[in-house]
Amino acid sequence: MRSAVVAMNSAVIEFLGLKGLITQGEVPLPIREVMSPQAIRSNPISKEEAEFIRAVFAKGDIDKITVEELEKVAEIVKRWWYEEGSELAYKMFLYVWMLRAYKLFSQQKKR
Repeated sequence: MRSAVVAMNSAVIEFLGLKGLITQGEVPLPIREVMSPQAIRSNPISKEEAEFIRAVFAKGDIDKITVEELEKVAEIVKRWWYEEGSELAYKMFLYVWMLRAYKLFSQQKKR
């Protein structure tokens, strides 16, 4: 069931990105939410994974974060959600996927 929810919401977010509905103006909110102190903790996320997430989002600027880094963070928080059923983990997954969609589709528009 969780994988179906991930698939459906990921598709919706990617569609929003494709349509240009995730804009530069929305980018600070997901970054701020993912960096909130309650969002990143070590259990069941390893200390190394938590540090990786902090390092990625400490960059602060979406232009300095790669799609690959966002995909790795998404996999980490998705696993957390699968293991614990944490609403916070799923919310983080959605925010990270929004940022990924923004990066992917804003890069396509520039070409």
